[in-house]
Amino acid sequence: MTIPVVLNTRIRHFAAVAALAVLLASPALAQKANSPKAFVKELTTTVLTELASSDISDSDRVKRLRRLLVKYFDIPVVGKFVLGVHWRRTSEAQFKEFLKLYEIYVAHNYAGLFKKYSGETIEVLREQPSGGNTTLVFGRINRASGPPIAMEMRIHKNESGYKALDLKIEGLSMPLTHRKQFSSVINRNRRGVQGLIAVLRRATDRFEAQTPSQ
Repeated sequence: MTIPVVLNTRIRHFAAVAALAVLLASPALAQKANSPKAFVKELTTTVLTELASSDISDSDRVKRLRRLLVKYFDIPVVGKFVLGVHWRRTSEAQFKEFLKLYEIYVAHNYAGLFKKYSGETIEVLREQPSGGNTTLVFGRINRASGPPIAMEMRIHKNESGYKALDLKIEGLSMPLTHRKQFSSVINRNRRGVQGLIAVLRRATDRFEAQTPSQ
């Protein structure tokens, strides 16, 4: 049993845009993250600086993306969402292993897209409280040809500052896509979450054999 790296043409297209969405802002937008909107601007600037360079190796790009995922996303919260109802049946050790494998899996699947930047620009437009301690930040990706593409990030604040929980492009969510994908694997596997972990381990072992990042 394997997890498909690419789901379909539409999802692949917007996954590429989603990856690009976090690197398209001008460095002039950089500022201290004292609001969710400022956090998104800081994120875009940092990722552009770290990942868009043509002078770094594929391994370095994956390694840097892994570090930035941990820095800017609340990986434990995202991981619980991705596992859905299966999280409650997951031991602490299993969850810890899942988070590490998920981080590697996401980094390898998206790192290569950062080499495809072609002059798009992003506008961070506004923020809107969305309940609890979460805020939605809305933006749009402006392309050289074609209409702008809507972008939305869900941000919350924990003890270490602002963290991203979700990134949507044209309404498509990366964590939700993974949740559906992984749930299908778990439901087809007698070993449940441990079966998913085994599938992820095989996938990430293949990725790491080709492009080491550890």
